[in-house]
Amino acid sequence: MSTHPGSAGTFDTAALRPAVIGALLLLAAFVVAAGFAMRLPAPSSSMGLDAPSTSAHPGSAPLTREHLVRQTERDARDGRAWALLAYADLEAGRYVEAAVSFERAIAVNRRVAGDPAVWCDYADALGMAQGGSLAGRPTEHVMHALALRPDHPKALEMAGSAAYERRDFVIASQYWRRLQAQLVEDSQAHRELSAAIARADRLAATSLSPAR
Repeated sequence: MSTHPGSAGTFDTAALRPAVIGALLLLAAFVVAAGFAMRLPAPSSSMGLDAPSTSAHPGSAPLTREHLVRQTERDARDGRAWALLAYADLEAGRYVEAAVSFERAIAVNRRVAGDPAVWCDYADALGMAQGGSLAGRPTEHVMHALALRPDHPKALEMAGSAAYERRDFVIASQYWRRLQAQLVEDSQAHRELSAAIARADRLAATSLSPAR
């Protein structure tokens, strides 16, 4: 989630994101929506999670949100159910509920807690719940994701977006350059991210750095 400079020193949250989104789409790491719209993330395969609509067993009924809610009520320590419920709510735009479920999943399941993608999606849910800003806890969770995996594409993108949002353009450029290094050179994603980096660099050259 990122910002871009508008008139009179204000910031709008719509224009810069498509370039970064294009990069992540070609990485095929996440399901991403265009512009500043919420990404619709798929549960991370490293957790062994399937999409919320899949069946638990061949021939069984699809896992609905109601099924997942009942499962968490039966077993509050079922981290997989909490995580799937979080993704179901995230996809449906229930960001507060998604954040609560992500928190529970991380608390009860060590494998979930060790997945940087989950921390990024948790940050996304919190950010959207607070109006689309990554300030505060969302940024903390993105930094935790990077601590788990320093080259994680979504964490790098979000860390850059968070820095851009707080007008720390030098740091934003640095994170996005690390992401760019993972892209195929001369690809559309590489070119789009290059444009975003150039914009951050221009702003860094003409703006005062935020207080640290």
